[in-house]
Formats: sequence, C-alpha cells, structure tokens
Amino acid sequence: MKGEAKFLGVIFYSKLSFNNYLKKKCLKALNLLRAVGHTDWGADRATLLKLYRTFVRSKLDYDSVVYGSAKKHVLRALDHIHHQNLRIVLGAFRTSPIKSFYAEAGEPSLGYRRTKLAFNYILKLKSLPRNPCHDVVFEAPLADFPVDLKSEPNLVANTFEHIKNAKINLNTIDNLHVQCPPPWEEHQVHVDISPTKQKKEDTSEGNENVDKLAKAALNKASYLGKLICWSDVKPKVNAYTHTVWQENWDTEGANKLHEVLPNLGEDLHKRGEGAGRKRETVMCRLSVGHTWLTQSYFLKNEEQPFCYACDSLYTVRHILIECPDFQVTRRKYFCVTDLYRLFREVNPSRIVGYLKELGAYGNI
Repeated sequence: MKGEAKFLGVIFYSKLSFNNYLKKKCLKALNLLRAVGHTDWGADRATLLKLYRTFVRSKLDYDSVVYGSAKKHVLRALDHIHHQNLRIVLGAFRTSPIKSFYAEAGEPSLGYRRTKLAFNYILKLKSLPRNPCHDVVFEAPLADFPVDLKSEPNLVANTFEHIKNAKINLNTIDNLHVQCPPPWEEHQVHVDISPTKQKKEDTSEGNENVDKLAKAALNKASYLGKLICWSDVKPKVNAYTHTVWQENWDTEGANKLHEVLPNLGEDLHKRGEGAGRKRETVMCRLSVGHTWLTQSYFLKNEEQPFCYACDSLYTVRHILIECPDFQVTRRKYFCVTDLYRLFREVNPSRIVGYLKELGAYGNI
C-alpha cells in the first residue's frame, strides 16, 4: 500500500501510527487460546500460559522498542488483547479487575514489559559501539531532536529515567563477550583409565600456593573488575522492574485479591495442579473474589444480592469464612478465619468439597 513500508517484519506507516499493524498482529493467536481454553474441559493453566507466551507475547515483545512510542490509544488496543488472553488463561470471571489478572498470572502489564525490554535494549546497545543506533541513542545531543511540547517522551527517553532510578552506571558496561571456540578448535581430552601403581604424594604445599595466588588476584584492580558485560546487569533490571510493579500493587488495598496475594510472584494454586481445568478455574475465581454467583448482577444490571440467612452482602469472603449459617458445614472441611490462610493452609480439594456440599460449586 502507498504510504507504508515493511522492514524486518515491522510495517511503518507514514504517520508512524502502527494502528493496523498492531491490531492484526495478535488476533489470530488469540483464537488459539479460545479454542483450547474452555473453563470446563480446556487445557491447564500452565499449558495455556506457555502457549500465550510463545504465540502472543513473543509477537508483542518483538519491535516493542519501536512501537512503544506510539500514541496511548494505539497501545490500549494491545492492552485489550493482553487482558483477553490472560482472562482465558486464568478462566477468570469477566468482571474481574485487570490488575488481578496481572498478579494472578504473574504477568505484568505491557507497559512494564516494554520498559523491561527497553532496559535490556539500551544495555546491549551500550556494549555495541559499532551499532548504527549507538550514536543516535547515546551521543546525539537533545537539541538535535525536534521537540513537541504536546507529546510525551518516547519509550527510550523514559527508560533512561528508569536507569537513573535503578542506579545503573552505563559507563561500566563494555563490549565484553565470552568467546566460545568451535568444537574443531577445542583441545581433545585425553583420558587414561589403565591401572597404575603410584605413590601418594603430599599436595598440601601446592594447594596452599594456589590459595595464595587466588587471594592475591582478588586484591588487584583488574580490567575486568571495572567493566562488566551487559547481560550481567539483567538480574538488577529484573529486580527493579519487579519492585516497581510491587509498589504499584501495594496501592491496590481495595482489590479483593490483594488480601490473598499481597506479594507478587507467589503461586497460590501450585498444590492444585493436575486437578483439571474446572477446579483451576474455580480456585482462581475464588482468590480473585469475582464469581458468577457473587458478581453476575453486574452483567444483568441488577442490585447486589444479599445473603438470605444473615442479610449480609453476598461475597466470596462471606461464603467461605463469614456466613454463620454455613458454620457447621465449614468446620467439616477447614477452620481458618481469613482468606490469606485459607488459600495457603487448606488443601484445594477441601475447599471444593465445601462448595459442593453447599451446592455452589457449579455456580462459581
């Protein structure tokens, strides 16, 4: 088409809007998850998450440094695809908060993901001074770039601010690469397993000399001690982006999942793996706090239901640990008083048994 050019799989439009390119990019991959992610008989969560990361997230990651500077409404189209995929993977109810998808699946928002990838791109580019983009990113003064006061800084410019906050010194990153020789240049290992008679020698003196040389090397300011490879900084980048994500999650005190999962990265449902898609879906909806039984009134445009026994709001918390009318049945399966302990100390099969006896399992 006129006004567009394709380079390395990326379609550049004359206005750099990336609209059509990004919208079509992942919709086909989304159909795959829909086909195998049914909440009753679909594949398990671990398999669906691998499929998502392989066929969808990989497409979102590729060239994210390029399209990361697109307009917000363009990026929101990708966010919608990201959310749809995570909801299918988790089997979560449609009214569930988006940030609960991130925490439950262990997948950050695309904004955090793009920041992390831009981090790694800049660090790697710093170690490649012959790369054509090196001087553009690191050497070109800001005065050479046209400034539009109405537009926001691009992704790379924002990432430099994150690098500063993460206290990463770009001057310590150099073009250091471990050279692996090809197999035909490696020294052949000679192994002789024939029995021989050899008198045992005292090697303690030799060991002491080796220890002294090793300690002496630690005290020397070598060249490699000042410069590091860019990949050595990746653990620090991962820790920084996770910390920023955790700080944002800490502000979600009103989120029902936050009570159950205050610390990101923890797998609440590991003990229930292999129990089937239906049980995984039920446990996910209970931890998120949004089920058909308690939240379907949103979709039906009705008022929030109340418990027929005690006239309290009908919530997941109320059903699992608060309602006095279910106390006798509840004690047969578990005796915890908060959701945090419930999802960590009680076997998922006992929670499922409790719901089945109440007749609520099929309506989760």
